[in-house]
Amino acid sequence: MSTERLAENKNQVSIICRTLGRPELQQALRSISSQDYANIEIVLVDAAGENSLDSTAAGDRPLVLVTTGVALSRSQAANAGLQAAHGKYIQFLDDDDWIDSNHVSQLVSTLESNDETAAAYSSTQKTNAAGDSLDYVFNEDFDPILLMRDNYIPIHSILFDSLLLENGCSFDEAFDIYEDWDFWLQLSQHTNFQHIDSITAYYREGGDSDTAVSDVRLRYQSENILGKARAAIFEKWLPKWTGQRMNALIGQLDQSVLLCEQDARIHSELKKNAELQHEIEKRDTNIIELDLHTNELDLRINELKLQILNNVSQLEQLNLHSKQQAQHLSDLERGLNTIYDSASWKLMGPIRRVGRILGAGKNSKSGDSDSDK
Repeated sequence: MSTERLAENKNQVSIICRTLGRPELQQALRSISSQDYANIEIVLVDAAGENSLDSTAAGDRPLVLVTTGVALSRSQAANAGLQAAHGKYIQFLDDDDWIDSNHVSQLVSTLESNDETAAAYSSTQKTNAAGDSLDYVFNEDFDPILLMRDNYIPIHSILFDSLLLENGCSFDEAFDIYEDWDFWLQLSQHTNFQHIDSITAYYREGGDSDTAVSDVRLRYQSENILGKARAAIFEKWLPKWTGQRMNALIGQLDQSVLLCEQDARIHSELKKNAELQHEIEKRDTNIIELDLHTNELDLRINELKLQILNNVSQLEQLNLHSKQQAQHLSDLERGLNTIYDSASWKLMGPIRRVGRILGAGKNSKSGDSDSDK
């Protein structure tokens, strides 16, 4: 790409979308059209070669359609997109993946604020075929030694400066699996990558680029398709890697340090477990003591309840006796009133009064006789 052309397209981002015309293409294009970064062109590569793509979901974004009339491999389609791109910055987005609206602006801002970095990438959420999030996120920080061992950066998470292409970087058309890994290895010879720990890209599992396996050991078996693809990558790159880099790679693979660290963690956990067990035993003792105390309290409460019941019984008996006494007094009072109200009592009234008078006089004489004596 000429310097004049770069000047004309300063800060433009070219998003290369390789597609086989799958239905998911519309979601991918909508995610590009919704970007909050204005200066974007879409480079739509017809990898199926059928020239029947529906690009209406791209909206009013500038679109360059690349079609050769023949089917293209993944690497061929990527190179065709690179050749047609006009932007200063370039990103890939395959038709079964998508990006958040701030994906491009965030990565452009990162590159423009760091002159020493020409490639930046976000974290990427893995989803199932329906687009629902799975329990896995591609969020490894950049490590060039780790990149020698594994491809941990999804292709659509990276934005890179197109000037890197002037170093001869392109997709190796001998690869149709891990072609993006080989391309990142090329770019990493000329720049560091900056990881932005923010999920703005989404990787749908089950696509034709899916390199996931249920058993990771399959990736290292020579008869497995992924094992063969990894071996091909290493055959290309081993002659290019220095002894120093190979030693760093082996050091990263050496499990002895990891085992020592694991052993230390195990001892630390065992110590914590012993301390926790001691605390549990202390609490168990306290619980037993509390249970005993609770039982004593329950016994005392039961005794108090029994005493209260006895007192209540006595009070009820006293209350009954009081009622009986009151009834007896009431009966006596009614009997007395009956006598007082009777005719005989009233007729005998004068006789009682004479009797009282005579009785009083007799008592008086008796007293005088006692005095004379």
